[in-house]
Parts: sequence; C-alpha cells; structure tokens
Amino acid sequence: MLRPAQLLRSELLARRIGENPVALTVLLCTAWILLGLTGHDPWKPDEAHTFGVVYQLLKNGDWVVPMLAGEPYLDKPPLIYMTAALTGTLFSPVLPLHDGARLAAGLYMALAFLFIALTAKELYGSAKSWVAALMLLGCAGLLLRGHQLIADTALLAGLAMGLYALAISARRPLIGGL
Repeated sequence: MLRPAQLLRSELLARRIGENPVALTVLLCTAWILLGLTGHDPWKPDEAHTFGVVYQLLKNGDWVVPMLAGEPYLDKPPLIYMTAALTGTLFSPVLPLHDGARLAAGLYMALAFLFIALTAKELYGSAKSWVAALMLLGCAGLLLRGHQLIADTALLAGLAMGLYALAISARRPLIGGL
C-alpha cells in the first residue's frame, strides 16, 4: 500500500523512540534543565536572597554560617549555598556569577530526575522507569521553580534520594540506609 512519505517518517520516528525511550527521556530532561537556566538576572525574591547569601559566602569566605547583609541567614540549609558558590566560581570565566551559581539548581534537578527514575525502576521494573521522570518533567509548577536558584530544588533532589533509599531498603538495607 502506498503511503505519503510524511507518514513513513513519523512511523520510523515512533518506532525508534519506542525502541529506546530512555535516551529520549534523558534528552528531554537535559533540554528542560538547560533551557531557561541562564541568561536572566536573579530578580525573584527567593532567588535574590539565595544569591545574596552565595555572594556573601564568596566575599567573606565564611562557609560555616550563611550570611545575608551581614547577619546570619539560617532559614534554609546551607548545602544549596555552598553548591551554588562552587558552581558560580567554577563557571565564572564563562558565565556571570549569578548564572554560574544557578547551575547548581540544574544539578539538583538532574539528581531529582535521576533518582525518581531509579525509584520507579526499583518499584515497577526497568521497562517503564522512564515514565516517572517524564511525569515529574511535566509538572507545571516545576517549570518556573526548577530553574530558579532556590533551596527547594536541593530539597526536591533530597526527597527523590530518600524515596530511592526507601525503595531499595528491603532488598539492600545497608545501601538504602546510607
């Protein structure tokens, strides 16, 4: 039966995607993380607070107590500030400091996608583990917050790691406990 070439191409694409959905999921998650992560100033209130703490950390060199405007800022755990300071310093030759610091949010979002997929693989098998990462990717509220330099991205990654630890704890209790 004759078919238009357009239909044949989309069937070929659908078959290729069906054969290797994990590669497409990794590509989509990577594109989602990278697009919108850099190229804008930290103008949202939460992002300005976080970047202020990162700037003070880099300026004063005090890695123990996060400071904001010269006063201790202990509202959020310091891991995001330290990671943002490291990524900001590491990428400062190429990117502005605030964009380099925002790459920490991308790192934590990548960890969240990875551990959600690993949790789904542990609970439901490897055939459909990629669906969980795509479901997280499709959350509407995450589109805005997942690209901001805020402590909640690290919290999401930590929760995903905790869910994975809980999922493997029955089979591998030592690894799950760690």
